Amino acid sequence: MVRRYAVGTAAGAALIVSLTACQGSGDDKQSAQVPAAQAIALVSQKTSTVDSYKVAVTAAGTGGEAAAKMHGTIQIRLKPQLQATGTLDSATVKGQSLPGGERAILLGDDFYAKVPQQLSQFAGGKPWVKFSVSQASKQAGVSLDSIIKRANPAEQTKIFTGSKDARRVGTESIDGVKTTHYEGTVTPEQVGQLDPRAQQAFKQFYQRSGANKVTFDLWVGKDSLPRKLVTKVTADKGTASSTMIFSDYNKSFSVSAPPASEVTDGNQLKNALGSQMH
Repeated sequence: MVRRYAVGTAAGAALIVSLTACQGSGDDKQSAQVPAAQAIALVSQKTSTVDSYKVAVTAAGTGGEAAAKMHGTIQIRLKPQLQATGTLDSATVKGQSLPGGERAILLGDDFYAKVPQQLSQFAGGKPWVKFSVSQASKQAGVSLDSIIKRANPAEQTKIFTGSKDARRVGTESIDGVKTTHYEGTVTPEQVGQLDPRAQQAFKQFYQRSGANKVTFDLWVGKDSLPRKLVTKVTADKGTASSTMIFSDYNKSFSVSAPPASEVTDGNQLKNALGSQMH
């Protein structure tokens, strides 16, 4: 149980920070007349003005250490300061179920995770544990700083602006919102409008994994905001896929840190867990 919580906390950290309409029959005709590449570029531009959003994420991977599946919901505010609150609803890593249903909060560089009641003894009886983003990065085994910077629809859709085969598939309703469906692929050499540093990181990731392209499906509302995004990657060591459902664009919400009296330091919990795992 202790080991599962340690892994689950890391998975939740990665998910919450990596994680990261409409109507009228005349709009279908208009959408059909807009080339897919132009429509996707407009989506990237429009999402760059988004301050907050909600996203439900389902991610899965196969092959070796990457064998995992998880689902969670996150509400994120990008400006003026990065804030997020979410729940890792379910997670499985290499066939092992991890604790789910626990809430997490991100405030700037501070990451708070709810401690399952059965592990409260390792946190001094306190219900929350606090990590810095750098600490959470070590727990998750990935750079969450990099993930945070790209954990929004604008950065996601920037990647697809370089696609050479994007096309319009048709129209569909996503959670009651009428959308236009686009699909395509993008290679590391076609990463569109990403800045040079992000382009390099993207290319290095795919070189290490042995992947040569990303397949994407993007559902866009009348307002040029993404409502659903599905990505799939096939690499030498396995496959990875994610489904993201976006909603609540620019809706205000507030999140605050738990009371200090209810929070234990991440290093203290790490040491307690470590002593039980050896």
